[in-house]
Amino acid sequence: MEKVSILHLITPAKNASPFDVNMAYDAGFDKVMPYTNVTLEEVVGLTQDAIFSRSPSGIKREALFIGGRDVDLAMQMLDKSKSAMFAPFSCSIFADPSGAFTTAAAMIAKVEFHLKQNFNETLTGKVISVFGATGPV
Repeated sequence: MEKVSILHLITPAKNASPFDVNMAYDAGFDKVMPYTNVTLEEVVGLTQDAIFSRSPSGIKREALFIGGRDVDLAMQMLDKSKSAMFAPFSCSIFADPSGAFTTAAAMIAKVEFHLKQNFNETLTGKVISVFGATGPV
């Protein structure tokens, strides 16, 4: 029997983002387990609890998501989580505080699409500057 897919949603925020929870279920995860008010010091323990409780084949159906609003803290949490993993006990891990990284990636994809469609060009070899407003996105 195939193991259920689990997303462990780790956030330093008081509440898990409903947006992140919705996206996780829409992406196909069977279970989403939010951990809120998580400190940097707790990340290694949570990561190890997640990976050591499943066999290496079960870990393939598991992922860790780092949320929150603070980009720097999310990256620190991502690094801490990575440091707790080793083969064969490792799973997919992703950080996207306030949607900052997925929004930036979507913007670059749109630029690339329009470059190709309108000018038959790609981003390869181009020097670009991106200007934005305040905030992580």
